[in-house]
Parts: sequence; structure tokens; C-alpha cells
Amino acid sequence: MGAVWGLMAAFAFGTADYAAARSSRKIGVYSTLLCMQIVGFVLLSVMLLVTGEWRGIFSVRGIAIASLWMFVDLLGIVALYRGLHVGKASVVAPIASSFTVVTVILALLSGETVDGTALLGIGLTAVGVICATMARPAAGSRSDASSRLAAGALWAILASLLLGAAFFGLRTPVEDIGGWATVWIGRLQASILLPAWLWLGKRRPEWPKERRGWLLVLAVGVLDALALTSYNIGLTHERTAIVITAASLFAVVTLLWGVCLGKERLMRSQWFGVLLTFAGIGMVTL
Repeated sequence: MGAVWGLMAAFAFGTADYAAARSSRKIGVYSTLLCMQIVGFVLLSVMLLVTGEWRGIFSVRGIAIASLWMFVDLLGIVALYRGLHVGKASVVAPIASSFTVVTVILALLSGETVDGTALLGIGLTAVGVICATMARPAAGSRSDASSRLAAGALWAILASLLLGAAFFGLRTPVEDIGGWATVWIGRLQASILLPAWLWLGKRRPEWPKERRGWLLVLAVGVLDALALTSYNIGLTHERTAIVITAASLFAVVTLLWGVCLGKERLMRSQWFGVLLTFAGIGMVTL
């Protein structure tokens, strides 16, 4: 069941990222990020009442640990979005998607054990995701290509380290206060910090101007909250290394949405990466 929850998280994460990319082009990265946090907070407030996990938010230890790791997760997302803004997606995406490798390494160092088949599957999945998200840079002017490449790569590396650490650390608050409560605390925290961040930077959030834009932001917020919660629930059923490997399929999901809806074309190496990823996930779930 842990791998199944991880796959559900992958689908929701991947779909949310594709929708977030479209929303970012309309209202900007930071505005999209703020809207998705607020939508997630409202949704999770309802879920806390329905599931009864609201009792967990009165645990001082649980709140402190959840706040810490969800803050690290927020920093990772900001670094990722910043990397995509200043650099090339073909460089940033494969580097950032390797955060799952960081999580697996931390899990194994902490004492988790997996059998040989699962370990091979984890390796295949990591290589497959990187191959699938890696695209050849377009030919053209190189006047500022090197600077954009370097800037995007540095932000992507930072995002990979932060997200990898966050997804490893989330197991502790999930075991203390539950998956829904952990994400709720993170969304509440982000809904306060992001407006402050925008205010200090003298930026004003840009809200959607049409119904379609609001629906897009609503979808991002709901899917992202459900994805992170699904991952957290998966941690209660299975080891971190297994769940994060299944969830790493999100990058391939985003890619396939681009092919199906955005009419993007993949190189042979990317199709090979997709097949390799599915093979790795199959070995892990078995």
C-alpha cells in the first residue's frame, strides 16, 4: 500500500506541476505559489475536521517538527521555481527531480533496509527520471546561455537538496500527528510567510483575471495538497525509500501531460527514460 500511495502522490504532483506551469505564465510564479498554499489550507482544514486529525495540531512537539520540515519543503519549492525562471527547464528539471535520490540516501543512512530487487528498482527509477526529463538544449544564440545555465543549475541543486531532506524528515511529524495535520501546518505557515515575503520584496500578488485562471489555480492547490498528503500516508505503510521512489514518477507524469495536452515531442532518450522509470517502479512495487 505504501507504493500505491506513492504512485497516487506521483500522479497528483505531476498534474499539479503541469497546471502550475500554465498558471505561472498567466499570473507569475510567486502568485501561483501563494494561491496554491491558500487553497490547500482551506481544503485541509475541512479534511482535518472530517478525519478527526485536528487533535494532532495541539501537540507542541508535532507542530514544531512539522513546521520545520514543511518550511524546508517550501524553500525547496521556491528554489525550484526560481531555477525554472532564471535557467533552462531542460537543465533544471532533471537536476531537481534527483531530490528523490537524496531522500533514499538519507533513508538508507538512517538504518532503513531494502532487498536487492527493490534497490535495483530504486536505481533504475532514478536514472529513468533523469533521462526522461533531460532534453537537448535548442540551437541558437549563446550570448547569455552560459549564465542562465549556471544560475538555473545552482538553484536546481539547492532545490534537490532541500526537497530531498524535507521528504526524508516528514516521516517524523507524520508518525506524531498524522499526514493531513502535517500538511495543514505547512500550508498555514506558507500562507503567512509568502505574503510577508512578497511585501518585503515590494511585490504585489497578481490574481487571476478570468474564470479559467481561477480554476487552474484551484486545481494546483487541491492536487498539490492531496499529493503531499498521499505521500505522507504512504509513509505510514512502507519505508521512506520505497514510497519516495514511487512518488518520483511525478516528473514523468508532468512530461506525459506535456505530450498529451501541450503537443510536445520527446527525444528517443526521453522515451527510454520513461520506460526505464516504469520498469524501476514495477520492481519496487513487487
